[in-house]
Amino acid sequence: MDTIAVYLKQLQDAHVPVLWRPYHEMNGSWFWWGARTGEYSTRRLYQQLFDRYVKHHKLNNLIWVWSVDRPNKPGMELSNYYPGNDYLDILALDVYGSDFQQSYYDSLISLSKGKPVTLGEVGNPPTLEILKNQPNWTYYVIWAGMVRNTLKKHLETLVNDPRILSLEDLEYWKAIDPYRTVCGLPPLPLREKAQMAQPDFSGEWIFNEEKSILDDWGPAFLPYKLEINQNGNDLNIKSTFIREFQDNRIEEEALTLDGRECQSEVENAPRIKTASWSEKGDSLIIVSKTGIHRGGQPMEIVSTETWTLQENGKTLSIQQHSKSFWGERNTAMVFNKLDLL
Repeated sequence: MDTIAVYLKQLQDAHVPVLWRPYHEMNGSWFWWGARTGEYSTRRLYQQLFDRYVKHHKLNNLIWVWSVDRPNKPGMELSNYYPGNDYLDILALDVYGSDFQQSYYDSLISLSKGKPVTLGEVGNPPTLEILKNQPNWTYYVIWAGMVRNTLKKHLETLVNDPRILSLEDLEYWKAIDPYRTVCGLPPLPLREKAQMAQPDFSGEWIFNEEKSILDDWGPAFLPYKLEINQNGNDLNIKSTFIREFQDNRIEEEALTLDGRECQSEVENAPRIKTASWSEKGDSLIIVSKTGIHRGGQPMEIVSTETWTLQENGKTLSIQQHSKSFWGERNTAMVFNKLDLL
C-alpha cells in the first residue's frame, strides 16, 4: 500500500485525478481478496486501504470506485461487501455476456443513496433498450480486446445517441471544463475543438432531384449547382439557378460563420443573411431575409436552411423552410459532390 501511495502522490502533485478501483469484483471468489466474510472480510480490507490512503497519506486525488460483479450466485449479494457511503464516490458493476439484469441494477441503486453508478467492465456495452430501463449508468468500459464483440452497426447506434458522450464530442469538452477548474487544470481549447468538429462544405455540388424531397413547386427557384469555398470563419457561395426564358441566374454571397449579419442584393432586392453553427457544431444554420415589393407594398421572404454533410462528405443535405407572400414551403434538397460523381 505504502509503495503505491508514493506514485499516487506524484499524480496528486501533478493535479491528476485517479479513478481508483481497488479489490474489484470483491464479491467473487476468483481473486485472493474476494468473497471474504467474517472478521477478516473483503469489506474490512477495502476500508483499511481507504483509511491508510486518505487519513495517513492524505491523498485527495483518488475517486474511490467500489466495484463488484453480478450477484448471480448465493453469497455474492452486494450488501455483504458494502463498506458504507463514506468509503466510496462511485459504485461499479462488472457485466459480461450482456447479462444486464434489472435486479443487479436495482440492488446497486438502492445502495448508492444518490451517488453515481457505473459499469466498471463490460464485454458488450448496454443497448439503448437497456439504458432506457437503467438510465443512471454514468459510463461503461469495454474490456481490452472485446470491442469487436459488438457489431459495428450496433456500436454506431449507441455512440451516435445524444445521451452518449465520447472524447471527440464538443459537449464532453464543455462538461469537463468545470471539473478541470476544480482540479487546478487549464480549460480545454473549446474554440479550437469546435472548429475541429465543424464540417467543411467546400467543393462543387450538383442538385440531385431524385433524392430530394420537394413540394408542388418541384425544383423551381432552387439552385442547380453550388460552388462553396469555406476558409476558417468565411463562407463564399456561388449558386447557379436554371431559368427557362433567359440566361441562368448566378448569385454570389460572402458570409461569416459567427452569426453576424451579411448584406447583399439579389435582382435589386436587399437581402440579409446570417450563418451560425448548431449547438453540436455538426450543422450550419443559414437564415435569410429578402425584402420585396408587391402591389406597391413592402414584403419579406424569410428562409431558414440547415446544412449537413452525409455519407462521409459525399452528400450535402439542405433542409429549407421558407415563408413568403406565396405561402410556406418545405424542401429537403440533396446535392452530390461533383468530384465524387
